[in-house]
Amino acid sequence: MAEQEILKEFEILETGSQFISSNFKGLQKKFGGRFIAIENKEVVANADTFDDIRRMLDVQKLNFSKIIVQFIPREGEIILY
Repeated sequence: MAEQEILKEFEILETGSQFISSNFKGLQKKFGGRFIAIENKEVVANADTFDDIRRMLDVQKLNFSKIIVQFIPREGEIILY
């Protein structure tokens, strides 16, 4: 993979992560307990499961490698990794 491609992927990850962090409470109220897909600081899909998100992105013909997928816990939930 070319250096430019790697830098672009890191930029996508950073932008998506910053968007989620900056808007977490609003995302949690709207999408708590669901997976969301973020592209260009916009929620482009949400679903109960990762597999459902993947199918939705395929149907929309969105490039999965340019999208951040994140589970948003419900208010009061703690997710341990």
